[in-house]
Amino acid sequence: MTLSDSSKATILELFGLEKEDVAEVSYSNRNGTAVLDIFLVPHYEPCPECGTTDPKIKNYVIKEITHSVLNYRKCIIRYHARRYVCPLCGRTYYEKNPFVFKAQKISSKTVVDVLNALKNYNETFSSVGRKYFISPSSVSSIFDTHVSISRKPLPEFLNFDEVYAFHSEGSKYVCVLLDYKTQKPVDILPSRRKDYLIGYLMKIPLEERKKVKACCFDMFTGYREAMKHCFPSSIGIVDHFHMSQELNRQLDRIRIRVMKGTDKGSDSYYILKKFSWILFDRPDKKADHDKTFYDPEGPKRYNYHYQRQMNYYDLREELLGTSSELLKAWNLRNSVIDFYDGNTADTAANALEELIARLRSSDIPEMRAFASTLGKWRTEIVNSFKICGLTYKIDKEDGHVAVRRNRMNNAIIENRNAIIKCIKKNANGYTNWDRFRNRVLYVLDADARFSLNPLDNDFESHQKEGENQ
Repeated sequence: MTLSDSSKATILELFGLEKEDVAEVSYSNRNGTAVLDIFLVPHYEPCPECGTTDPKIKNYVIKEITHSVLNYRKCIIRYHARRYVCPLCGRTYYEKNPFVFKAQKISSKTVVDVLNALKNYNETFSSVGRKYFISPSSVSSIFDTHVSISRKPLPEFLNFDEVYAFHSEGSKYVCVLLDYKTQKPVDILPSRRKDYLIGYLMKIPLEERKKVKACCFDMFTGYREAMKHCFPSSIGIVDHFHMSQELNRQLDRIRIRVMKGTDKGSDSYYILKKFSWILFDRPDKKADHDKTFYDPEGPKRYNYHYQRQMNYYDLREELLGTSSELLKAWNLRNSVIDFYDGNTADTAANALEELIARLRSSDIPEMRAFASTLGKWRTEIVNSFKICGLTYKIDKEDGHVAVRRNRMNNAIIENRNAIIKCIKKNANGYTNWDRFRNRVLYVLDADARFSLNPLDNDFESHQKEGENQ
């Protein structure tokens, strides 16, 4: 299709081309695909072999380039590339063009659009391919040739955690290292095994490892041993969240044991089955209007099983009334909550010993088991009360500055683990570790950037292996 001058100007602007760089341009529609035929103005680049500045045009080679300038239909540039030949040394070479990176058949704009789209963890190589009219293998090849993220320097406060996201021969868990203060990943490792962690960390220079002041982790002994071996200046901290998880697991075992001793149609079975979540709430859980969720005077609703009006306080009383053992266990759980809420770094050690003694003297086996867990991790639990930083918040109305003393925990890394799981689930799993690691680091770090130029020129080999995500 012959284009008017105004149409040519619009197309050139759309594709980011200068008028003086384009010799000819025409448009056609091929089975619903927008096709642009373009000849560039010859610039007679010097020979890359001998530097001769007067090469001859040998021939033209048509190169079809996928372009993402139109987001509602596929667009192809049929670029008529000049092939020069040097009259002195006989070297042949192509003219430079503004459409693609070297050795690629997808426009540089499409490459950038694809890489920006892959920042979203909900996107997959397949979904991005559909959006820009290219194959999933081409998307993965673009990613592999433009994204390679190195380990960040070790921070002062380092979080360890694992997530079930990539199954390798050595481990079914991925180990995540996170900078607690910046909330950015330091690195992602294919295994959490103690020997692997120590081998990986010991390769880092000692001066860098000495900068780590505290490591926060769950109750996996491999993390503690790796920390002691590799970080001479660090203390260990057991995350409060994981300790609460273990306590709730023990309480739930008691609930299940009590429930199994009741008849399925009884009131006890009903309340233990349907309202078990009440056991794991804080007793002082807040509701609207500064009232507690379990306020005896709170609003009531009709319960069809009990056939009367009841609020959450009434339901909790029914639940705890099913077993004296369950009531004792619930009270012991609340004493653990009080321990974490009511102590500081100065008082935690003595208070912890009293708590352990109280749990050990219980006649409930699950509570004695939890006492053993506290005893095993007593140093790391006391360390969790140490302040690792301050957060300042200014009240907009009166200008009052509120100071929050931060204790180190794994809450942020749990959020990052959820994103990692989504990346894995959306893609139906990965088989290429390097690709998976780079994708996770690329998504989790808002500052992570891709290389504008390909990291290597072996694009075709990447494309062949790109079928496996």
